Amino acid sequence: MNYSADSLPEIKLIPLNDEALHFTQPGETRRPPTDIRWVKVLEFLRSNNLAPNSRKLYERELKRFLAWSELHYHELRPRHCALYKEYLRDEIRTDAGKPLSKSSINAGIAALKSFFKWMCYTYPDIIATNPTLGIKLEKVPLPPAQSLTPEQMEQVWSALELLGETKQRDTALVHILSHGLRAGEVVQLNVGSFDGKLLFLPDTKTNEPRLVPLRKDSREVLAEYLRSREQQGEVLNSLSPLMISHHASYKGERLSYHGIYFAVEKIGEIAHIEDLHPHSFRHTYATDLLLLGVDPSHARKLTGHQSEKAFRRYTLRSEQSAAIAAYYRAIGEEVE
Repeated sequence: MNYSADSLPEIKLIPLNDEALHFTQPGETRRPPTDIRWVKVLEFLRSNNLAPNSRKLYERELKRFLAWSELHYHELRPRHCALYKEYLRDEIRTDAGKPLSKSSINAGIAALKSFFKWMCYTYPDIIATNPTLGIKLEKVPLPPAQSLTPEQMEQVWSALELLGETKQRDTALVHILSHGLRAGEVVQLNVGSFDGKLLFLPDTKTNEPRLVPLRKDSREVLAEYLRSREQQGEVLNSLSPLMISHHASYKGERLSYHGIYFAVEKIGEIAHIEDLHPHSFRHTYATDLLLLGVDPSHARKLTGHQSEKAFRRYTLRSEQSAAIAAYYRAIGEEVE
């Protein structure tokens, strides 16, 4: 039978209710549809070299933003992000019932800025203009560097001598951390990353490779740690993890991010140093470089700081020390 356009029956539109949008088997729990905006967030988190803590923070802040706004990414405008900043400032409260600090507000906005910068670059067909442009961060005084004093470092070295099975590994770990490496960077190190003098970091937080020169004593400690592992029967190659776990469930495997934190916390307990964490050694290294007179641009290269502003906390102390020394020289007194 031949049909002409005029003879075709009229098209009827059948409205679909919420139940009709989800196909489930009898007895099966119906799941809500996946928010496709969240799919992009997960892709963003996977595609960036984020430390575990940074990833958690970004995930939490982006999830909070998506819960606040139902707009699709291409519908967002700077005014929406400005309103969200007001929402963080005026309506969100901490567990203690207090308003968010300026630093916490900045963390939320910084997560948005990073995500939408990535979206504009990766999916220009979805979002051509970054809606966070023009949204300024709160002005927050730069926190002082939490450097360890020479006396505290002596306590750390003494505490290492009191360790049992992990003594050699943890001593090598502290030597590496004392050269400004982030915990996440240490996790990625392989035996081949160490050439006997330098550590090569191909994958860093700033996505720029970095070479870290080690002091003589640190080179010797690390080389002895690797020799000891070979003497115990471990077959090492260039892709073997530089730091290994002693945990019963993961013995011999790559030392994890949390494993590094646990090891340093244990050292802090023995050394009676409150809140000792891996970043304490990074602060100390950066501060010491400047107190030794290393050019700030070289110091930033060694530590892998991309932001000059973030590095400013270390230059403040060195400049203060230099000013005090200049004063005593000017009045003819010796600098203690």
